[in-house]
Amino acid sequence: MKQSLKQKQKLSLSLTVNLQNQIKLLSLSGFEIRSKLEDLILEFCNDKEDKKIAFFQDELLIDKYKNIINSQAGNNLAEIPIDSSINLKEKLIEQLMISNLKDFEMLIGEYLIDSIQENGRLEPEIDFQDITKIVEEDFNLTISTKEIEKVLKEIQHFDPPGCGYRSIFESLKVQINCLDISQEEGIGLNHALKLLLEEKVALEDLDQKTRRNIKILNFDPGLNFGSNNESYIRPDLIALYENRNWHVSLNDNFMPKELIQRIRDKIGSEKIDKNHEAKSFLRGLERRQQTLLVVAQYIVSIQSDFLSKESSKRPLSIKEIAKSLQISESTVSRIVNNKYIQFPDKLILLKNILQKRVNIYAKGEDVTPKQLIRYIGDLISEEDKKRPLSDELIKNCLSKDYSIFLARRTVTKYRIESGYESSRIRKV
Repeated sequence: MKQSLKQKQKLSLSLTVNLQNQIKLLSLSGFEIRSKLEDLILEFCNDKEDKKIAFFQDELLIDKYKNIINSQAGNNLAEIPIDSSINLKEKLIEQLMISNLKDFEMLIGEYLIDSIQENGRLEPEIDFQDITKIVEEDFNLTISTKEIEKVLKEIQHFDPPGCGYRSIFESLKVQINCLDISQEEGIGLNHALKLLLEEKVALEDLDQKTRRNIKILNFDPGLNFGSNNESYIRPDLIALYENRNWHVSLNDNFMPKELIQRIRDKIGSEKIDKNHEAKSFLRGLERRQQTLLVVAQYIVSIQSDFLSKESSKRPLSIKEIAKSLQISESTVSRIVNNKYIQFPDKLILLKNILQKRVNIYAKGEDVTPKQLIRYIGDLISEEDKKRPLSDELIKNCLSKDYSIFLARRTVTKYRIESGYESSRIRKV
């Protein structure tokens, strides 16, 4: 009997811990999630011969660099414009055409550039043997891997420098070499980056010149051709406008399904504590992603006209989202926090698409703070200056003219935000 009770208590405790961990998952940023995935990779998938795993580990390394530099620089970005007019591959091809490379090297260069991803990284799937076969077919020429590496190195020194990299260290080395600094300063900069990554030093502890040079370096050299802050953030979600509708999807590049499945396969079916913990994390991650997508789709559908620049934001609260989707308010609150969604022209914090509602009596017209400030301003600008409207009278006018029902103190708050003095001071 005692044994049975102990087992039940142990199971109950385990369930509680698992539940707590899954709740925590909702609040974590994408960077924090990826850090946890890194722990699982190191524990279950640390196979140096696995190119896919090595690729993802390097991506995690980039994220870590960015997070350290971004957080220590004190950046808190809510909305970031994106320049979609720039085409990386076209820019690299233009430079290839005016280079002093031989014809067969031009062919190698075209193949390599075509295999460079949007962020500047060389696709991990690229096989140099394929390039040797193409050169042999077109030029009847047998080339070595060394000759392909030579062309790749040339491309890496094009503008923006560092593109075509296979690991972030390869890109940073090229970028450092392109800086107007001495060899000794370059070695010092490499050392500083290593210390930052190992969290043995803070950015603010470094000298001014080193800090400035680090901020020049680009950890996604293909994005926007500069060290702009938008490259520090990987969005959890992507929104595209097609056929007069917004379509929201999870960013698979941010959290590849293939990698998740590989980790799942490596964990296997063994009923070991660490395996059980890892499986619980992956189940929680799956629920997090599903919930995030559903909530984001709902928010974007409600704010569709605003996002298409056809109207202002509609009032939309966490409470309303929870009620409509039949999930708890705490879940919605956690899921919208620290999550970025990428639109064609900007990056936005998901929670910033919400809009506070100020019509406290939940009847009449929905109104946003911005609209309310405008209405109050209109009423005051049209008032009799000898008999200006008191806040009580403004409250009555709002209910009568706009079907907006507010407490007087709310009117006072937004009247002050509108920049208007009290009726006593406004009186002529």
